[in-house]
Amino acid sequence: MLGLGTSTATADTSAALPISSYRDIAVDAAHQRVFLSDPFGGSVLVTDYTGQVVKQISGAAGAWGMALSDDSRTLYVALRDAGAIAAIDTATLQETARYDTGTGAGAYAGPTSLALAGGKIWFGYSLDTWRGALGSLDLSGAQPVVTRDQGLDTFRGSPRLAATPQDPDTLVAAESDGNYATVAVYDVSNGRADTQARRTDPGPDGCQSLQDLALTPDGRQVVIACAAAHYHQALRTTDLADDGIYSTSWSPNSVAIAPDGTIAAGVYGPSWSDVQLFPQGTSTSYADWDFPEPSEYDNTTLVTAGLAWTPDAGRIFAVTETSGSSSLTLRVLDHPRVDTTVTVQAPASSPRNQNLTLTGKLVAPVGFGTGSTVDIWRIDDPLAGEGTMIGSANVAADGTFSYTDRPKAKGNVQYTVQYYGDARHAYAYGSVTVNITSD
Repeated sequence: MLGLGTSTATADTSAALPISSYRDIAVDAAHQRVFLSDPFGGSVLVTDYTGQVVKQISGAAGAWGMALSDDSRTLYVALRDAGAIAAIDTATLQETARYDTGTGAGAYAGPTSLALAGGKIWFGYSLDTWRGALGSLDLSGAQPVVTRDQGLDTFRGSPRLAATPQDPDTLVAAESDGNYATVAVYDVSNGRADTQARRTDPGPDGCQSLQDLALTPDGRQVVIACAAAHYHQALRTTDLADDGIYSTSWSPNSVAIAPDGTIAAGVYGPSWSDVQLFPQGTSTSYADWDFPEPSEYDNTTLVTAGLAWTPDAGRIFAVTETSGSSSLTLRVLDHPRVDTTVTVQAPASSPRNQNLTLTGKLVAPVGFGTGSTVDIWRIDDPLAGEGTMIGSANVAADGTFSYTDRPKAKGNVQYTVQYYGDARHAYAYGSVTVNITSD
């Protein structure tokens, strides 16, 4: 008999963290670990995917921004209070190298943000209390090479950085000093930061106090979270023109984008929706989380830049804090299994012993990853309900598929397509009936 299957839901989990300060998060899929920087505690905290502590790496003065190498073997950490970048082996969780950035150390000197682009490690740092700049660390030669003083006269504070492996020569930087933010896009393919676009106070309502930014995987959009805005804003990287919004609420403070383009947008303060999920280019969310309040007088809020995806987009990590205390919590948000539909098309009739092609499409709020398939069942007698699985078809990134059969029986034949779902998509099926005629 043809089975229809069921779907199950998974519960979110949380774990208290033994740190009282936070600035950045990185996810290592190869070792199933989460790294959190603890600047005022001078450490990098390592947990597993459930939030349980694996190790607390000490000796990391002013650990601020982080970047994971493409092969997941090395975690780079900006040490603001040491004026350096540390390299940590993700297998042994030991520091293997430390590179002096030559910026000086401290609140208005050392590096605070990292990104990998153009084959280098880029860092944002402060020149003094009123100016910020970009620097790069090149580890490709026999000796490390540091280049500073790039992006001068653009930022009024140490800029935040964003990059994406799919567009490795694009670097985006934005200041976050509490005033009107300036966002800049650079081409770093020649080893220097060549300005491609620059804009101050971007967005339909401007951008004061930029809290976070992220690049879409294709590098075409940068999404910014500005505390004074009523939504997350998207800018086109070619010219930083307005390119849509993601409807959240007052005081956006975090954004993270999955490899398939799904956007997780977070806000600060009491809200019906602390974190919302959006398909890229769609202003309406399809899922959200409202963090529980511990009491009538205390609030649970998302910290600035407190979101990160697993590379398979199956879950989101969120760092929260409770008002009236210095306690931090790592929340593991399992991606909901979204409703999925299957449409199937075929000719109304077709001769037997001839090729018959079925086409169809899976439709869901989020895309389908490589390796997704559907099973094709044929029921030669729809009234009897007996069916035979005749094959499978690969699903393209846009959800489309096709399958060719060569039916032998005359009469009405029903084809049913089954999609069994995954961590992000619910089970779905669709059918079509074809009248098989004589040769």
